[in-house]
Amino acid sequence: MYSDKDWREINSLLQKRWLITLIPSCAVLAAAVAIFIYGQLNRSEQLWMLTSALTLLGGGYLLFFFGVYVRPVLIYRKNLRFLLTGRKRVTTGILKEFSEDITDREGMEVHAMLLNVGQKNDPEDDRLFYYDAYKPLPEMPLGTYVTVYSNDKLVSSIEAV
Repeated sequence: MYSDKDWREINSLLQKRWLITLIPSCAVLAAAVAIFIYGQLNRSEQLWMLTSALTLLGGGYLLFFFGVYVRPVLIYRKNLRFLLTGRKRVTTGILKEFSEDITDREGMEVHAMLLNVGQKNDPEDDRLFYYDAYKPLPEMPLGTYVTVYSNDKLVSSIEAV
């Protein structure tokens, strides 16, 4: 389900998002430093307000875009690294439920899926897994006997038995 191509794509996306976030904020902060130095050399009593405003603008831009634009890709990249190189648990059972709704699990958008690993379809034998919302949904009807490869509770691969 995941490959090195996914890893390269997410790294490329992360690099683009960092540049879009850092270049404008660094430019505004550099302008604030230059205006501060100019104001100190000319003993200006008004330029400190412009310096403060630019510092707040540049810092606010950086914090806002990091939180909404860069951080989700960092979280997805971390989970992708675990799914590609981390230890995987193999679980075999009956696909009991697959939620069409997208939920948030630790900053990553996923579908919840329930797998029953017992012999008698007992609710105590249900196992909860999370399937990546950005991957195509598995084309398996409910009740199919499947093998799930997972890291923690995130599905790295699923196949019918």
